[in-house]
Amino acid sequence: MSSHASSATTSTNTSSPPSNRSEAVRRWTCGLALIMFPALLLVQAVITPDDGGGEAMYAAATEHRSALLLSATLLIVSGILMAPAAAGILSLARRRGSIMAIVGAVLAVLGGTGHIALGYFYIMSAALPGGDRGEMIAYVDRIGASSALMIFVFPLLLCFGLAVIAMPWAAYRAGAVGRWAPITAAVAFLIHEGLPPEVEFQDLIGIVVLAVLTVVHGHLGLVVIRSRGRVESVRTPALGEAHGAETTRLAGVSAGR
Repeated sequence: MSSHASSATTSTNTSSPPSNRSEAVRRWTCGLALIMFPALLLVQAVITPDDGGGEAMYAAATEHRSALLLSATLLIVSGILMAPAAAGILSLARRRGSIMAIVGAVLAVLGGTGHIALGYFYIMSAALPGGDRGEMIAYVDRIGASSALMIFVFPLLLCFGLAVIAMPWAAYRAGAVGRWAPITAAVAFLIHEGLPPEVEFQDLIGIVVLAVLTVVHGHLGLVVIRSRGRVESVRTPALGEAHGAETTRLAGVSAGR
């Protein structure tokens, strides 16, 4: 009997380290994805050349081709990282906030797909200098005015903006972060999207917004890395929650008596 118990114990001990390693890999992968996806977009916003219309895109492909291709690479990698970032939020909000986490995860994957599509558009635009200048500029302008682009790609980019609000909100609902995280992300996004076109320094404001989102989601990434399978609530329980917890505690004491 004792040899069987010893064998079972040995089997359990030998199987736990791989499980611990896989859990650590999961936490680090998801946590680093949350940290890196906005950070890469921040770098991309700093280095990307002006890509407004056909004229600007042709100039970017002609005079700043390396920066355009690097910008495309950062967009694509950031878009790919949205999937493990979403998985990290799902791991934080397994009970409370789980619905918001699922919504945020779907929005994150869709938004990442939009950034991947935009990155490939930059890559294709890098070949513009090989053709007639007037024709290439007109072609880019036609793409920008395409109704198909408005229907299929722009909603994906909007999903990204909604995802960067939904993910910290889900983490807040799960008790993983304070209320400051979703509020800061929401205010930053609304400021960026609500600015009228005539406001100056739009690019600089966009960089500041991405820096704020990097701080918020970087904090979420650190929470995921440190979570070790459970979340310590940083929220002060509401009055109803505190009363329910106290009632449960007293019931347990009474049962013990």
